[in-house]
Amino acid sequence: MFRYDGKFFRVLEVVTAFFQLNILWLLLCIPVITIFPATVAMYCVTRQWILHKDYSVIRPFFQFFKENLKQSFGLGILWIVFSGLFFLDLMLLKNVGSFQYILLPVLFLMGLLILFTSIFIFPTIANFKVNWLNAIKNSLFFSIRYLLTTLTGILYIGLMALILFKWPITFLFIFSLGAYSIYFLCHRVFTKINLVKSS
Repeated sequence: MFRYDGKFFRVLEVVTAFFQLNILWLLLCIPVITIFPATVAMYCVTRQWILHKDYSVIRPFFQFFKENLKQSFGLGILWIVFSGLFFLDLMLLKNVGSFQYILLPVLFLMGLLILFTSIFIFPTIANFKVNWLNAIKNSLFFSIRYLLTTLTGILYIGLMALILFKWPITFLFIFSLGAYSIYFLCHRVFTKINLVKSS
């Protein structure tokens, strides 16, 4: 006789939620220009999971996508422009002769700041109601102030890339799992900040 097992169905609910969120994100990323709004929506959903233990996906995902569409779309364009200029400068570095030894440290620092800020940018937008300029400033501050969290987030991304490379089938859930893991890290930082403000 079939016996209802609450823990089993809870685990099944969580696994299904990660799969649904991952597929929704992949589908919304297909137009390319919607990658940033889709990613913000994914982080907003993972925030809801962590704060409220509510593992609903479809309705909140589209709600967050719509709410953050304008801001995250503009931020996405800005991020693409900065990243594009960075990689263009790297490609042209060999053509500037000995001057490259001066530019290389500058570009390295620029790339490091972009990478650091990228760890916090989506969790910051998901957690705080701020414009894109303040989101960038806060993300940069958080990434430097809480360097261990930033480095752990980078390690997570590297681990995700390795898992995806070795087992491509993990693309069905690896992105939502990564977003959850990184937001969980950043959420601990946000909690510390709120505790300091309230004290």
